[in-house]
Amino acid sequence: MEGILLNDQRWYAIFTHVNFEERVVNSLETQGFEVYLPRLKSWDRRRKTLILKPAFPRYIFVRCQLTKDKWLKIKKTRGIIQFVGMDKPQPIPYHEIQSVRIVIEGANSDVEGQPFLKVGDKVKVVSGPFKDAVGYLIEVRKRYKLLVGIEILGRAVVTEIDASCVRPLEPWER
Repeated sequence: MEGILLNDQRWYAIFTHVNFEERVVNSLETQGFEVYLPRLKSWDRRRKTLILKPAFPRYIFVRCQLTKDKWLKIKKTRGIIQFVGMDKPQPIPYHEIQSVRIVIEGANSDVEGQPFLKVGDKVKVVSGPFKDAVGYLIEVRKRYKLLVGIEILGRAVVTEIDASCVRPLEPWER
């Protein structure tokens, strides 16, 4: 814990369990922390409506003067995996949080969340008929459409998938 004691309040990113963002936010707010969960409008294909989803799935932001006691209190909160940082929690510059607020809150009617992907990235399909399949991004097509190659039984199947149906494959899933 040496080296993380600060004399002022800073923003920190926290990595949560899948779909625990709201619960963690509520729990931390109840404990008196300032918390920020940026949300974007996203098309829900199942409900056929726009919904608000976390802009950064599995990540929330907390602002505090990070003392050892507060670090432990946050770390013990149900749904939290870890602070973001190599050896210790790394503060996020205030201007970066403000930029996120400006983009998301100032223009939420025109902004939709899409995963940051580039050709060649390994992706996981999170919804639709190929749910849980792993593949590679081959091409970005029309607006929000991706061409994804999925390996099945030693062969590749190529399909066009809506960008909201895939996410980058996490390093521990490889």
